[in-house]
Amino acid sequence: MRVSNTVIGLSLIIFAVAVLVHVQSFPELDAGYPGPALFPSVLSVLFIFCGIGLIFQGIRSKENVLKLDIGSVSIAGWINIAFVLGAVVCYIFFSDFFGFLIFSFVILLILMKWLRVSTVLSLVMSAGVTLAIYLLFAKILLVPLPWGLWGW
Repeated sequence: MRVSNTVIGLSLIIFAVAVLVHVQSFPELDAGYPGPALFPSVLSVLFIFCGIGLIFQGIRSKENVLKLDIGSVSIAGWINIAFVLGAVVCYIFFSDFFGFLIFSFVILLILMKWLRVSTVLSLVMSAGVTLAIYLLFAKILLVPLPWGLWGW
């Protein structure tokens, strides 16, 4: 499937602006500490820069703005898309029960094996990405992650 970079960039900018408008209603913390709007605001600004980059890339390559070619995706590609979306839905429903550390590792491992990544690389990347996300969100940003069945 191929959509114009210009259209994707414009959509990204519109989404980022909508998020920026929405986070203005988030509460602020006392004593100048960053509130819950900080992280979404930073991501929105990064999305705006990425959207601008995609628009420039699309204009520079003189691509057709209304280009939408879904015929180039094979049946296996559609199955992969459905599998990844199904994994995300499973994560949403089961992460509270199994916990972040275990379930994100398992989901990443299954996705990588499904997409034919070698076993060793799948294990290393699943553990590394899970640990990096855990450290960033649970330890640095102090975001509570689901502990799950075993309490860790």
